[in-house]
Amino acid sequence: MSPSDEIGTAPIEIDLDRAVIALADALDLVGVDEVGHGHRVALMAAGVARELKWGEADRRWILRGALLHDCGVSSTREHRALVNEIDWSDAHAHCERGHAYLSAVPALAPLAPMILEHHSHWQDLRRRGVAAEVALPANLIFLADRADAVHFRGIVPGRPVIDVLARYAHTHFAPEPFAAFRELAEHEAFWFAQDEPSLRDYVGELSAGGERVTLDLGGIKGLAAMFGRIIDAKSPFTERHSVGVARLARYLGSRFELPAAKLDLLEIAGQLHDLGKLRVPDEILEKPGPLSADERRMMARHAFDTWEILRHVFGPGPIARWASFHHEAISGHGYPFHYEGGQLPLEARIIAVADVFQALAQRRPYREPLASEDIAHMLDGMVFGGRLDRDVVAAVKADLRAAWREAVASEV
Repeated sequence: MSPSDEIGTAPIEIDLDRAVIALADALDLVGVDEVGHGHRVALMAAGVARELKWGEADRRWILRGALLHDCGVSSTREHRALVNEIDWSDAHAHCERGHAYLSAVPALAPLAPMILEHHSHWQDLRRRGVAAEVALPANLIFLADRADAVHFRGIVPGRPVIDVLARYAHTHFAPEPFAAFRELAEHEAFWFAQDEPSLRDYVGELSAGGERVTLDLGGIKGLAAMFGRIIDAKSPFTERHSVGVARLARYLGSRFELPAAKLDLLEIAGQLHDLGKLRVPDEILEKPGPLSADERRMMARHAFDTWEILRHVFGPGPIARWASFHHEAISGHGYPFHYEGGQLPLEARIIAVADVFQALAQRRPYREPLASEDIAHMLDGMVFGGRLDRDVVAAVKADLRAAWREAVASEV
């Protein structure tokens, strides 16, 4: 990873299917110990769609929808309820959040209606007259989702899973997809394919070879904002953290007279810097007391997970580097890569300061928000201790009121 971060002026383009898979990897982290749920649901749904002889375009959209079906879930508590109960009473809340998130990203907006309905019973979809082009793929995702949940609860794959789901066949699931699922689920290969490493190989193959769909800079900003909202929804203590870091980072970048192209990427990296925190259990994020050694290690991993996800979406370039270096230190005693001052781009140092400032300006389980003057004093201490960049902290202190406004994402 070279420290050079030259930015061109050409629009940034990424492959949508590659991005969807990488972002599904991020969503799968929410399961903590039970990872891969989105990929398994996608593989099952795509298999049933192929069995039903759906067209190529429909199969590609069901694959994307299944990979992102739980984009409204960022809490590990909610994830546990969804995989441990066949029909959870609060399941629709995350469907509504997912619908809202996807609707705001034009390239993914066509998925929003099926995500809204992906926990709706078939009889309810028919009663409400939901159009077949929405109802069928949504219900297929529901079927695959419930099959994976039943399997996760310890039910042996094959006939035992089928028998559990068959109790709901006439109310919850559409007849033709359920019949196709029943046929496929009798085969051992259907379940073996859902084990690693075969799972990700098969999903990658299904995603490859389609019409190339790209996102321009505006689309990438929308995608970053969507995942910033997902990250921030993980805990009431992190509400608007990502957007605050993004705004403060852009403001600080402007103080250093960075060109517009770099400011755009800096804002995107700020939105995505905590993507790896989806893997951290809620109990650790919200713990009011000191973390144990194992908990600190789990927390420290989030910056590496951010790197792993973003390098697959954007490549190992500025966005991935700047976002994942936000816990590196000028002294070299940060984590997870232990880079030091000369190896850290200015933009990464800006995000590091923005992250600390915004966190200190928010309420946390162990303290109330700090006043801007107190934050400035703490930042000075971190400069003295070799953690933060002196010049970036000086830029914050040059106008504390403006820095506070950006950090708390205030519109007033």
